[in-house]
Amino acid sequence: MRITATQLADWADTKAAQSDLPRLVRRLCFDAGSTRQIAFPAGDSTYTPGWDGVLHSEQGNAWVPTGASRWEMGCDKGITAKANGDYQKRTEQIAEAERLATTFVFVTPRRWGTKVVWLAKQRARTEWANILAFDADDLEQWLEQTPAVALQFAEELGLSGWGVESTARYWQLWSEQCSPTITPEAFFIDRTQTRERLIEKINECLRQNKKHTLAVSADSLEEATAFVVAVLNKGNRKEIGDRPHFLR
Repeated sequence: MRITATQLADWADTKAAQSDLPRLVRRLCFDAGSTRQIAFPAGDSTYTPGWDGVLHSEQGNAWVPTGASRWEMGCDKGITAKANGDYQKRTEQIAEAERLATTFVFVTPRRWGTKVVWLAKQRARTEWANILAFDADDLEQWLEQTPAVALQFAEELGLSGWGVESTARYWQLWSEQCSPTITPEAFFIDRTQTRERLIEKINECLRQNKKHTLAVSADSLEEATAFVVAVLNKGNRKEIGDRPHFLR
């Protein structure tokens, strides 16, 4: 599911974006293999004092800096003023020794035409180990490289199309067909051994890193799909590895 910079910029005008932007960035940043510390308060917690994001990544990638990073973000239309205010405040608050070992990151879901100029000006101050800035165009590219996060975000925006669905969304729609809503724990009753065998087979496929077809038999196609989805959703990372899950 492709999410464009224009769609992100339009989303920035909504009330939900204020509280959900940190959640989106948190999902994009997390990597089970290299993330050692992550805290991006979202929802009601966005109003608590402190950084918008605290992260430590062992390896990093094209967007996530290696080592310690501190993140500020906002949906304000006055992007440069917001970025300047956050930068100045944090630079005054944080001791020099800590700053010189930390990357400062600013994120906006809007298009920021003067981003390159702002980055050059702040980097010239040499007050942090490095400074990064991401706008709507950067987030579009980041989402392209993180399809599971893009799909989940698209579903929340009502943008997802036919043919691909996140396991979380499938389970929500399937489980709510009955009242009370069925839980994975209830669904696994008398199916514990089957669940364990499926986890074992999935992990075997992941270790071989090849495409495999696993057959699951049930009274209906929907029930078989729901069982696999419940296993994927409830399995922890030690059980089923660290890959995101979605359905085609």
